[in-house]
Amino acid sequence: HSSGLLQVPRRRPSRIGTLGMALNFVGAPAAPRPAAAPASAPPAQFLTPSSRPAEAGGAAGAATFSMAFAAGVAMAASQRRPRIARAAQSTTTLPTVDRNTTKEFRRTLQRSENYHKFGKSQMDNARKELMSVSGSELVTKLRKNGFRLTVGDVTFVLADSYGFCWGVERAVAMAYEARNFFPDKNIWCTNEIIHNPSVNAKLQSMGMKFIPTVEGGGKDFSGVQKGDVVVLPAFGASIDEMALLKSRSVQIVDTTCPWVSKVWNSVEKTKEKGHTNIIHGKYSHEETIATKSFADKYLIVKDMTEAEYVADYILHGGDKQAFMQKFAKAISPGFDPDADLLKVGVANQTTMLKGETELIGKLFERVMIKKFGPQDIDQHFVSFNTICDATQERQDAMYKMFGAEYEAPKSKLYADLEGEQVGVELRSGSRQEKLSSKLVEDLTRGAAEEAAQAEKPSKVDLCIVVGGFNSSNTTHLLEIAEEEGVPGYHIDTAERLGRGSSPNSIEHKPLSTTPADAMQERGLVVKEGFLPEGHITVGVTSGASTPDAQVGEVLEKILQWKNGK
Repeated sequence: HSSGLLQVPRRRPSRIGTLGMALNFVGAPAAPRPAAAPASAPPAQFLTPSSRPAEAGGAAGAATFSMAFAAGVAMAASQRRPRIARAAQSTTTLPTVDRNTTKEFRRTLQRSENYHKFGKSQMDNARKELMSVSGSELVTKLRKNGFRLTVGDVTFVLADSYGFCWGVERAVAMAYEARNFFPDKNIWCTNEIIHNPSVNAKLQSMGMKFIPTVEGGGKDFSGVQKGDVVVLPAFGASIDEMALLKSRSVQIVDTTCPWVSKVWNSVEKTKEKGHTNIIHGKYSHEETIATKSFADKYLIVKDMTEAEYVADYILHGGDKQAFMQKFAKAISPGFDPDADLLKVGVANQTTMLKGETELIGKLFERVMIKKFGPQDIDQHFVSFNTICDATQERQDAMYKMFGAEYEAPKSKLYADLEGEQVGVELRSGSRQEKLSSKLVEDLTRGAAEEAAQAEKPSKVDLCIVVGGFNSSNTTHLLEIAEEEGVPGYHIDTAERLGRGSSPNSIEHKPLSTTPADAMQERGLVVKEGFLPEGHITVGVTSGASTPDAQVGEVLEKILQWKNGK
């Protein structure tokens, strides 16, 4: 096949409809599906000498239920508060893939019968059907009207970049298509498919299961059996988890965002040159956990402050013990800052701020130029463009909605080095051509039209931010509202409206409440009378894991109370 995709048989004419139609598995004739692929444990050359694949245990029951998608929506509302992953009894010991063979191991896995790929027509249909049930007529109308719409006493202003990014949309569509294509199989997700509890609960309502987590961050894979289907989430899975799944002879459906895969490729190239990977991200985030598994030597920095600390250590040395203590959870085994920071490359967690990632990359390049000279920079620094612009575009759109502008982060150390190296051209600032997330959104959702200037409000009275409480990119959007002095309310669903003593109330997550607490219904605040009297202008945005349908439900509920009271 010219596209390189695995050919799969067509479904029978009376196939189960994706998303909007009932998923009826009781008494229904079995749908044609690929035969269980023979598989084996990862070849010995991919594993470290001490690695031993974990034994399968437990029994996964067959999925037998009849559930309409509408019922899944109801389940999402009732079960969204507890996190999908629940406590388990024991952590599964993962095999350890030799970090010098991760590239070849992943390539071999992707070419194996364990690795299932959907055809282009299947994905196109899945996306269309996903949009048909996850979309919102009101949000679409808002978008087509230049992101502004007045209904009675309410003017909504929608950020011109919001909601599902194309990588998330692709992942969710693939997850639903997996259920469609394997109707009578046990299907597992190694983690939340995306950081949206309602979307994950909908997958549960379709009979999909999530690998349980145990205290301490491990996972219990004992329920996964030979012949099951396992979905890798949008932010990917570690190479060691992939090795375990191969040893269990399961069918793998990989929804990893292509931008995350691009980061992994850059990590591999940095490793091949013998450089240490400096990863801009959060060491406990699922995506960064996956990314670091492809590295041999790595150091994770969460922000500019930590990057400057590392840069200063490279230039001037320092207290090694204090360094090791500061980054104890963010370094590779056996890491030595005196030896492992002489050659570096920079990668990133895709949900981090684009401007900060760019500056961190430039900072380390200038540090290496100062330490080793521009003539030898290629021996000590490597740069790749791994920036996904979806996160930045959503933040830029928030500033634009408030009539403000994004200010790139600053670094005194970088400014000093830049002054010393006038005329030295950086590789970090070149080759920045990339796919525009907004362009893809315009293609899938329809381009917006310019609203008449007279209709454009000059002031936003308050801002509603819709998204999962554990979504870091959604939290950043709320931070912008607070920074600009606009009352902002982070909610996960429309059910948060009217939670107080009157319909004009809202239960929301303030910035001071941690995601973990909010996911357990702790630290949420009820604001009475959050909608002012008279005509109001409401700013609206949503995180990259939030479907339009959830935003539309919020807007409709506001209109019902404000115009119908």
